[in-house]
Amino acid sequence: MNLSGRLIDAFLALEETRRFSIAARRCHVSPSAFSQMIGRLEEKVGTRLFDRDTRNVALTPEGEVFSSGAHRIAAEIHASMAELNERSLLRKGRVSIAAPPSLAAAWLPQLMANFKVDHPGIDIRLHDVVSDRCLDMIARGEVDLGLNAQRGNDLEFDTRLLFNERLYLICREDDPLAHLKQIRLSHLKDRDFIHTVRSGSVWQQMQGLLSGTKIRDSGLEVAQFGTLAGLISSGFGISIVPQLAVYLCNRPGLLACPINARKALRPIYIIKRKDRSLSAAAQAMWNQIEKSPPGGMLDK
Repeated sequence: MNLSGRLIDAFLALEETRRFSIAARRCHVSPSAFSQMIGRLEEKVGTRLFDRDTRNVALTPEGEVFSSGAHRIAAEIHASMAELNERSLLRKGRVSIAAPPSLAAAWLPQLMANFKVDHPGIDIRLHDVVSDRCLDMIARGEVDLGLNAQRGNDLEFDTRLLFNERLYLICREDDPLAHLKQIRLSHLKDRDFIHTVRSGSVWQQMQGLLSGTKIRDSGLEVAQFGTLAGLISSGFGISIVPQLAVYLCNRPGLLACPINARKALRPIYIIKRKDRSLSAAAQAMWNQIEKSPPGGMLDK
């Protein structure tokens, strides 16, 4: 059975007013058109809903049964419309983001805090994950949007470049490289290099950047930048991290030196699924991220 909202509204108007003429005006139709609407409704449900004569209109027993469902439907529609209005005004909603740990540690939390000031009713979820997992979460619809150094498949993702961050060598203060005015990739020859995990964007970018450099593989591969800093501090080798991850490697006795190479940059993209519209809350967060790059946190 397909009952339109107009027919249910007509029923509720007549139930309340008990006058065809008044109910017709409330529904913005002529009395004759309104009478036809009630007739169509009764035809669809297969029984009379109103007893009426020239003076009185009253619900039949079946009309009283229908009234319960009609009021429930109207209440649910009203609640849904109120919820949609709150969401469209960004008073309510939820947005979930996936981002690499380097972004989730400094820049992104401040951006989220600013967003929360303007939209306190919106719930924000953050997942700090490596590159491959970030793309997977976006593809599966587990998050609304992601920040990533890998743009993914253009057929599957809608991707915008946000900014590029420089890559930095992390070494000990007593390392010979620490005293160079400029660090070139050629300076890394025959040095023990500590890798980050292969599912992360740093490792994936290092494969192209360090190709032909003849570094020595230390045999160490870590997931956390804090672990990386600990290994470097203990003399196990050197490594390269993006600029926003330097903060995570900060400890006494270590230095961060920018790499002087044209390709020593890590792009950061904002990404969503191409076939899925963002909610009002997620779109507002997307807009906030686009207009709020790290700025002073990055070298010019």
